[in-house]
Amino acid sequence: MKSKKGFTLIELIAVLVILAILALIVTPLVMNIIRKAKDAANKRSIDAYGRAADLAVATYLLDNSEFPENFSDLTIETSGSEVSCATAVLNEDSSVYLADCSVDGTLVSGYTYGSLASANTTNP
Repeated sequence: MKSKKGFTLIELIAVLVILAILALIVTPLVMNIIRKAKDAANKRSIDAYGRAADLAVATYLLDNSEFPENFSDLTIETSGSEVSCATAVLNEDSSVYLADCSVDGTLVSGYTYGSLASANTTNP
């Protein structure tokens, strides 16, 4: 009697179909995890930019003994992702409020840094 070695074509096709079904199920889950990770990283970038802006306000106050007139008067030192905010407010308590921010050209909607108090300046 001759022993059979290997797989039949139907067995191979069945394995490929099962792998394809698994790929269809797993791919959206993995993509969702990647999207959430990118969103979290973008929010951390905005927070880092906000903390750098807070530090720049404090440095400006120490160097000039007065509150900066415009947000553009600040020297904000950052590294990493490029953050730009359409709304950048200097509050009278020396805190910074940032909204409508983009990280490396990607808009991060619905996320703000700081709180909006009585505003001294609203120039981005």
